[in-house]
Amino acid sequence: MEEYEALFKFAAKAGSLEGYLCEREKIEPLSNWVSNLETMYANLPDEVKAQIRDELSNVLARTLNYGGALLEEEIRTRLNNLRSSL
Repeated sequence: MEEYEALFKFAAKAGSLEGYLCEREKIEPLSNWVSNLETMYANLPDEVKAQIRDELSNVLARTLNYGGALLEEEIRTRLNNLRSSL
């Protein structure tokens, strides 16, 4: 496993755990989370993108699969577009 792929997997799991357990007074709209993901991915160096592409695609696929019925059309479209661009 390449170093950035391993780092991505670790960060994704740690972030998921924090998100699951974190109590928030105000919950941000999901569109903000998607915007952050789109922007952060776009700003990654090409070498990093190449190493995390497959794993990010898997995360997006699971998100769309598990939450597809709950996600607004705009969010589904943006996530699908990001996955298609990988």
